[in-house]
Amino acid sequence: MENSNFVTLRKSFVMAPELKQKLHKLIDSCNDEFLLEEARAVLESPQTGKEFLDELDEEDRDSFLEGEDEHDKSVTQHRLLHQLDAWKKK
Repeated sequence: MENSNFVTLRKSFVMAPELKQKLHKLIDSCNDEFLLEEARAVLESPQTGKEFLDELDEEDRDSFLEGEDEHDKSVTQHRLLHQLDAWKKK
């Protein structure tokens, strides 16, 4: 994939330790008890970390993955415009 900032749902994802450090700092500096309670509820939720694809039935999951593969192989409008700009500059 051209842009490494995007993560597809079926590929493994390794979290950068900087993210956790930043979250710890934000929590330490937060004085909003309601917001902290909401954050705790989200993090303690049994849904946290649940994969999107796990909630789909087999037919929908296969359809989604097929569409994702087609997208990965296709020339998107963004890529096409980028190639066109590069061609115009030559």
